[in-house]
Amino acid sequence: MRKIFVDCGANLGVVLRRFMHELPDHDFYAFEPNVSLLPSIHANLQQADHTGLAEVSPSAVWTENGTIDLFLGHHESSTVMPGKRVPPMYDQQIDYSSPVPVPAVDFSAWLRRTVAPGDHVVVKMDIEGAEYPVLRKLLADGTIDLVSVLYVEWHHDRFPAMSRAEHEQVAAAVSARVDVRHWD
Repeated sequence: MRKIFVDCGANLGVVLRRFMHELPDHDFYAFEPNVSLLPSIHANLQQADHTGLAEVSPSAVWTENGTIDLFLGHHESSTVMPGKRVPPMYDQQIDYSSPVPVPAVDFSAWLRRTVAPGDHVVVKMDIEGAEYPVLRKLLADGTIDLVSVLYVEWHHDRFPAMSRAEHEQVAAAVSARVDVRHWD
C-alpha cells in the first residue's frame, strides 16, 4: 500500500511543504497551471528536505486531457472557470480578456493510472471553482473511491451562476463517499 498526497492547486507550494513535513512517508504529486508560481513551488520542495517521490505538474486539474484557458488574477484567485467574482481583499480582479492556454490533466484518469485500490490517498483541492466539474466526474466514474481524505475549498459563493442547492448536492455526494475536510 502506497501513501500518496496530491496537491491540486499547489499555488506557491507552502502547503505542499507543510504536508511534506507532516507526512514524511508519503509520495507527493502537485498540480499548478500558473507557471509563474513554479519557482516558488520548487523552492518550497527544496526547503522540505523530503527524500521520497515529489513530482510537480505545470497543469490544471480538469475533466479531460488537453489545453484549457487559465484566467489570471491574484495568485490565489486565478481560475479556469468563467464568471468568478473575486473578494475585495485581493488586489486585482481576474482578467477574462487575456486567457493563457495551459495543459489540462484529466484528474480522474490520472488517479486511475497513478493509484491503486487500497492506497491511502490524501487530496488537497483548491482549484478555484473547477472542483465542481472535477468532483462530478470522479463521482460519475467511481474514481472518487480511490481518495481516502479530501481537503477541499469550495468556491460556490464566488460564482453567481451556481446555486446553493447545486453546491449542496455535489458536497453531499462527495461526503457520502470520502472523508471530506474543509480547506480554507
